[in-house]
Amino acid sequence: MKPSQFNIAINDETSKSVILYNTLYGTLTVWQSSEFELANRLLQEPNLRLTSIKMKTVKSQLSKGKYLIPANINELRILRMRKLHGIKDPNRLDVVIMPTMDCNFACLYCYEFHKSGTLMSDETELAIRLWLQREIPHFKVLLLNWFGGEPLLSYDRIIALGTFIKEICIKYKVALLTNITTNGYLLNESRIKELIQTGYHDYQVTVDGPAHFHNRTRVLQDGTGTFDRVFNNIVLLAQAHPKVKISVRVNFNQDNFHSIPELLALFPSPIRPQLRIVFEPIFGERCISATENIPSVEISTSLTKYYSLAKQLGYDITLGSIQPGKLVYCYAERNNQFIINYNGDIFKCSVSTFDPKDRIGRLSSDGQVIFDPEQLSKWTGMDLFDQRCYSCKFLPLCMGGCRKARLEHGNTGSYCALVPTNTSYALKTIALGSFSELIRIDTCNKYQIKRRSSSGMHSQTILENLSTRKEVKTK
Repeated sequence: MKPSQFNIAINDETSKSVILYNTLYGTLTVWQSSEFELANRLLQEPNLRLTSIKMKTVKSQLSKGKYLIPANINELRILRMRKLHGIKDPNRLDVVIMPTMDCNFACLYCYEFHKSGTLMSDETELAIRLWLQREIPHFKVLLLNWFGGEPLLSYDRIIALGTFIKEICIKYKVALLTNITTNGYLLNESRIKELIQTGYHDYQVTVDGPAHFHNRTRVLQDGTGTFDRVFNNIVLLAQAHPKVKISVRVNFNQDNFHSIPELLALFPSPIRPQLRIVFEPIFGERCISATENIPSVEISTSLTKYYSLAKQLGYDITLGSIQPGKLVYCYAERNNQFIINYNGDIFKCSVSTFDPKDRIGRLSSDGQVIFDPEQLSKWTGMDLFDQRCYSCKFLPLCMGGCRKARLEHGNTGSYCALVPTNTSYALKTIALGSFSELIRIDTCNKYQIKRRSSSGMHSQTILENLSTRKEVKTK
């Protein structure tokens, strides 16, 4: 036997306990500090002679939780195979369509260069139809995402293409999952009704706190605030159909971070279960960057507190920082994932300026993908993980970090700073009370050891294995 490379132990001084978590297998155990001394000794000396029933019991618990594993298991090989499966997954096709690079907003932190009048032509739409008509039958599931610019500036095209794609998927019995990332401003009752009829039930809309914060960062081109209209449209959208799910994304930095509780109190209680709360740090210039201006420990402790509050208030939440079974860092690493711009240019990452020089290929008029070998090789030619990742206990939770950051900056992105602290505080929150409904509790009364495994997190692993997990687009 040997200890797993991916055990992490987190002390909680308040409860005098130690949380033992394995980032590869997703097992979680809470020990009294006095009991953990023996457990830790057995982890350090797995071949130690067992001289008591207590030692045998503790070692049995460590083995069941896969904190101790057979000596012949190569965990890094497991992770490499897992990531290769995610990259090469032949079952799912991920398509992001950007019908325009124009936008009605002028958000303070936006990384895109918006171009007025850049609407998709009929010729490009036809090329997309020809390509999808040929590709969709080869897959089990299609994940269709609309992005931009503001995609609802091309509302009619979203309806027309969406209807066409839906019919192909029905014909070939291909599961269809859809999402629209929108600023929410151009929604109205009639559009919401038609979007739902077309099959669009999943949305992402950003709200950067209550009105006095949101109206500073998410404004129209003329500088007018947008909070009231966006907020009311989210409510209308959620009320329109019980199947509608909306990821309410809050982009935060030092200015609006601690206004999150005020925002959570605003949405009507009946629709909160349909709202999936997502908190994301603003990146970019130093003056507006969350990670440059807020200590990572403060981000982690506060986010855990805000997610806990959201759960208490009835919102849908996912604690992604401790999700086991992850295959890739994000959608951009998958071979069968394509972002199609309004002009037929093809990219991999949605966090981009979408400059033609960075495209990995383009769509020809007859619906053929013509790749740029040099640009494509930048994505497919690098090692699965950065060298520093191989010794990191948190590797299974991020699967190597941002590939784009590795390409452009030689690092793995902000996750290297945030994952350890996020994981620590999220695990304390789950193991010690706030999310106890997520876990099944078995108690070993004799030695006061609580062994907990998360059925909620296991369901995420199942989704990954079925090739239907959806990554949230960033904007």
